[in-house]
Amino acid sequence: MIIELAIAFSFAMSAPRDVISAEAPIVVPGGAGHFDFMNVDPINRLVFACHPGKSSFTVINLDTKGVKDVAVGTECNGICADAKGKYVFAGGPGKKLVRVDTKTWSTTGSLDLSGPADCTQYDAKRGVLYVDNDDGTSLWVVNPATMKLTATVEIKEAPEYMEYDSTRDRIFQAIKSSSTVQVINPGSKKVVDEWKLGGLTSPHGLAIDRKMGRVFVAGKNGKLVVLDANNGKLLSTVEVVKGSDQIAYDPTLQRVYIPGESKIQVVQISGNTGTVIGSAPVAKDCHRVAIDPKTHALWVAFAEGSDSFVQQFTVKK
Repeated sequence: MIIELAIAFSFAMSAPRDVISAEAPIVVPGGAGHFDFMNVDPINRLVFACHPGKSSFTVINLDTKGVKDVAVGTECNGICADAKGKYVFAGGPGKKLVRVDTKTWSTTGSLDLSGPADCTQYDAKRGVLYVDNDDGTSLWVVNPATMKLTATVEIKEAPEYMEYDSTRDRIFQAIKSSSTVQVINPGSKKVVDEWKLGGLTSPHGLAIDRKMGRVFVAGKNGKLVVLDANNGKLLSTVEVVKGSDQIAYDPTLQRVYIPGESKIQVVQISGNTGTVIGSAPVAKDCHRVAIDPKTHALWVAFAEGSDSFVQQFTVKK
């Protein structure tokens, strides 16, 4: 295992076209266990990685590179922090949403759900959480202060990643069963539009360029589509790596990062389209990614052998 990681590290550092360089993997305490979605807390300079294989989530301190695993007693697939960085919220197959204090790392509240949770996002405008029902037909709206369910939005079956666009006041929800993106008005709590994705199938990863008004969606079949965030017009399609579960967009560098099938790709966005400008090998289990908004570095998480790891990739601008 260590030899394989060293080979991947060496290759990533030496490949002539790579615009990202791998740092040495960091062992996560507690042994092996598969990972799911990652998210960033810019206030506290933290990255979270859901660790459902350990009924926990992993915390990376972006300044010290310190790593800890926080046990929450339930499997977590989706995670996010509130706007002040006071709490982090995580939910998953255990049909439970938990609230964890970011100072003490103790669980301070929970909500039983009617089904397994998946992606979890925070709406700072309304001060609410959005939690989608993994393989179900619900998007739950939760009051984070009381940990009570306040509304349910009916969506199509099998939601994957979603993001809230504060500029347009819309939620963009990837739906893998219909290979579409559903557009939700959080004010009316209704689906107001549904966008087709051309030849893209099984959409999982989704990211937004709020300033330029673009939505990026990655399909399991190895296609990335660029959509107009205002009307859903399909602007372009890029052939990319297959099997990605989560993607990330850096609005400063205008790059989309797509992990899947043992490599992470870098797609440079220019206008309405994108071009693959580099890649680096990653572990087979690595399908999710998060960006440090200050340094632009990438972070991934994966399990291999008897251990779990997080790993940083330095970005060449």
